[in-house]
Amino acid sequence: MKVVELNNVFVRYIQPYRLALREATLSIEEGEFVLLVGRTGSGKSTLINTINGVIPNIIKAEVRGKVSVLGRDPRSAPVYKTALDVGTVYQVPESQIFALIVEDDVAFGLENRAVPPDEMRVRVREALELAGLWHKRSHPTFLLSGGEKQRLAIAAILALRPKVLILDEPTSMLDAVGTEEVFGLLKKLNEQGITIIIAEHKVERVLPMVDRVVALDEGRIVLDEEPHRAVAKGLHKFGVEEPQVAYLHRLAKPEDSSFPITVEEFLEANKGLSIEVVEEEPPSGEAIVKASGVVFKYPGNEAPTLKGVDLEIPRGAVVSIVGPNGSGKSTLMYLLAGIYKPTSGVVEIAGKRPAELSGSERVRLVGYAFQDPDQMLMNTTVRAEIEMTLKLAGVRGRALKSLTQQIAKDLGIEKLLDRSPHKLSVGQRRLVSLAAVLSAFPKVLILDEPTRGLDRETAEATMKYLMDIKRGREMTVILVSHDMRQVGDYSQLVYVMYDGRIAYKGTPEEVFAEAERHREWGVEPPQVYYVAKHYGKLAASPKKIRLAPV
Repeated sequence: MKVVELNNVFVRYIQPYRLALREATLSIEEGEFVLLVGRTGSGKSTLINTINGVIPNIIKAEVRGKVSVLGRDPRSAPVYKTALDVGTVYQVPESQIFALIVEDDVAFGLENRAVPPDEMRVRVREALELAGLWHKRSHPTFLLSGGEKQRLAIAAILALRPKVLILDEPTSMLDAVGTEEVFGLLKKLNEQGITIIIAEHKVERVLPMVDRVVALDEGRIVLDEEPHRAVAKGLHKFGVEEPQVAYLHRLAKPEDSSFPITVEEFLEANKGLSIEVVEEEPPSGEAIVKASGVVFKYPGNEAPTLKGVDLEIPRGAVVSIVGPNGSGKSTLMYLLAGIYKPTSGVVEIAGKRPAELSGSERVRLVGYAFQDPDQMLMNTTVRAEIEMTLKLAGVRGRALKSLTQQIAKDLGIEKLLDRSPHKLSVGQRRLVSLAAVLSAFPKVLILDEPTRGLDRETAEATMKYLMDIKRGREMTVILVSHDMRQVGDYSQLVYVMYDGRIAYKGTPEEVFAEAERHREWGVEPPQVYYVAKHYGKLAASPKKIRLAPV
């Protein structure tokens, strides 16, 4: 039975006037697991919102062509009726959280459907246990970590028991443990017969689970294949990450027409291979960032979030802060950026205490791009966002306009300068927040999930730009990331946070090796680490590997 059927569908937004979906033809059978991929702005979210009826019922747009979901046209029914069978989990969990307490939020949708109290209690517990949040059922929703909020949004939809489950970047804020829990949950739900459609940039992790890969490019469906064939045709052509093992296989056997998507498949297809690893010296020298005995307690909380953090980061280094959701990473960044003051202990950047500086002094010393860009976007245009930071740094006149234009061009958002940042995609808002922070030329740049919501092509271009200006300005860069591919590719040092403390410090290779003994850290090494390990080597990035047939 076809649960989703689109035939020659066009979607044109009215404000601003823009064609977002072109000639889209797609058929999804009951029980299928389908992965949607494509560049930021390729039309994935438009396709999702057309299937669930949000377009045109809530987001006004012109929709032409045949759209059928479970035998009904979602355009002709109120969204709440379509939602009886089609549940959607969006990219930003805060937009789907309504109650102050966790279990109340899961019950919210059931109450609106007049589900009897006894059944409601069963469903709430079932959904929270599946999402790994039952132990936090009485917890305030606003005190959950970003990853916990994402799991709560999924639990609230699961409690409604939809026939079709649509997810838009559901693991973008989750650590490795949370990601595995969610993907494991989705696999289990799919095995129970639920049709799943997922838009996800963590392609490497989800490929082995799905039945099909559907790629979009400039609003068109340009690929619809089984995972191995999709990789063989070149996902990178559409701005999508390909598995590291597929990249390595292409280097080892460039003429091969079949490509592995798991480490096991790579090792089976490449017997008799030898590898060499290029080793790099970790950074050393004077520390520009120092934290000594830092304790921090949020008002109203009995237990401190940070429990004695000691940290030194060498000048000019690129370091990553990793660890599970709720371990204190973002809180530590708030202290380094001077947003909070330590309850006790000392934080210094270049010998200064950031919380004691004026705004103009602080933006030139330390820049901080938040995990959620919406927390730092407050103007009516993208231009005004960038100019606000520049003005705070003392830039005026012609330099203000030229610097704004230049940094927007460097990050590929020059065409968005007169748009409202609040009407952009999550990935575009991320780039706007980066542009605003970078415009002040800070000595230390803190990036909390810098490429969240970006496709792999845009993410790599953004990181290359950041590394280029880092070298040009001799900046120190601190990445907070759950993306271990990114950690391995760019970091010179990695600090693991766990339970409010620094649990380990080392090179990416050393941290990945130690993380195998500490599942609780939420660090899952990338594929290349396991390939190198098979050959008795340590490697954190394909950039450091040289392959040769025996």
